[in-house]
Amino acid sequence: MPASKKPSVSVLGLGAMGSVLARTLLQAGVDVTVWNRNPERASALVHEGARQAASASEAIQSTALSIVCMIDKAAALGVLQALEPSLSLSGKTLVNMSTGTVDDVALTAAWVGRRDGRYIDAGIMCYPKEIGGATTTILYSGDTDAYHAHGQTLKLLAGNPKFLGADPTACTPAYLALYAFYFGSFAAWLEGAVLASTAGVSAEAFKTLSPIMTDMLVEGINTAAARISAGNYSGEQATVDVHVAGQEVVLDALVRAKAPHASTDAYLTYCRQAQAAGMGEWDIAALFKAMHP
Repeated sequence: MPASKKPSVSVLGLGAMGSVLARTLLQAGVDVTVWNRNPERASALVHEGARQAASASEAIQSTALSIVCMIDKAAALGVLQALEPSLSLSGKTLVNMSTGTVDDVALTAAWVGRRDGRYIDAGIMCYPKEIGGATTTILYSGDTDAYHAHGQTLKLLAGNPKFLGADPTACTPAYLALYAFYFGSFAAWLEGAVLASTAGVSAEAFKTLSPIMTDMLVEGINTAAARISAGNYSGEQATVDVHVAGQEVVLDALVRAKAPHASTDAYLTYCRQAQAAGMGEWDIAALFKAMHP
């Protein structure tokens, strides 16, 4: 990349994820400035070509785009709030890739706005090893003009970005909801793997069988989303009552094998919640209606 066309980015926070973000940008030919509360963490990246800022303020002031990736948004906000009160962010965009709450987002966006900066919130939907991948996704929401101005640079980190609109608080609920889905599904897979192992089926063998159900899960999600959108909960395929009967057999197998069953317990709890609401003869998608606050 010609030096005159190189984008420049500051990365604040050099943990497992932040370091990979900075390194991925470096390898793509971006001029990278780094800062971390423990300056020793910057050593390897400096050796690879990054410039180390002496302070968070210097890092933010040195580039038009700053990426913050710390243990959580509260820690990131603490770093920002400790900067000098006179700091201006005019012409600067701050992208916060730390995990946190909607309240954290609102406070950070307000802090950036008071200093004439542009704020984008982000949710990284992968582990560090997948950063830079063509199919990797990072969710974004916030200043629309800033997102489009820096979109090509951000795409170096994740080739399948999703922008959720101008409201900076839109990203965090979507990000957390997706991880609730992922980790709930992963916990259920682990329960199944443990049960299968008690019958002599190795984790590797169980993995090869798993697409039977992951394919069925995708179809189930598609069908449930369509039913929820249409308000059609007719139970011609399998009612909530049928699902309860089936999952009680699954639970019995788990208990007999002395395998963990928290995910199965949770699923049955939701099913029984639907039954208690008079939805026992409805499709399993009715759980959404029963669960909804």
